[in-house]
Amino acid sequence: MPKTDATSWVFANCKHGITHVINQIRRFPEVQSVTPVTGRFDLVIKLRTNNPPKAFSTVEKIRGIHGITSTQTAISVQKVTNGNRHETEPPLGFTLLKVRGRFQNVLRRLKTFPNFVEAHVIRGEFDVLASFRGYSPEELAETAVEKLNSINGVTACETLVAWTPTTPF
Repeated sequence: MPKTDATSWVFANCKHGITHVINQIRRFPEVQSVTPVTGRFDLVIKLRTNNPPKAFSTVEKIRGIHGITSTQTAISVQKVTNGNRHETEPPLGFTLLKVRGRFQNVLRRLKTFPNFVEAHVIRGEFDVLASFRGYSPEELAETAVEKLNSINGVTACETLVAWTPTTPF
C-alpha cells in the first residue's frame, strides 16, 4: 500500500458534548477527518497512518478526551477505490462488513456500486470498511445499503450514516 494510502480508523462513542469532542480530536495532527454518525458508534475518525505505534498513540490521546466512553480501532491492510469518484468528496455513510470467502470478490463487487467511494480490508470484528456517498440517507439506502447483503460472501453488515458530511482538515 503506498504511503499516501496508509490509513487507520477509530470508531468512538461519547456520552455528551460531541462538538467539544470533535474539536479536541481535530487538534491531533494524525487525524485526517472526524465524522459524526448514527448507529453503534458516534464518530468515525480517519487517521493519516496505519503504523500501529503511531495509530495506537493517537488512539490513546483520543481516549483521554473528556466525554469519550469507548473506542475501537481498525488498521487498513488493503485499500480499494472507485476511479469514478474523487476521494476527497465527503462520504455520507460507512458500512462495516463481515465476509466469508474471498475478499477480492466482495471488493470487486463493491467497486460497481454507483456511490461507492472507498473500501479498506481491516482486522477485527469486521473484515471490510466501505464508504459511500449520497445526497440523503434515503438515496444512500436505495442505491447501496439495501444491495450490500446481496453480495456473495457478505455474511453481515452494519451501516453508520453521517449526520453531517465529513470535512477533511
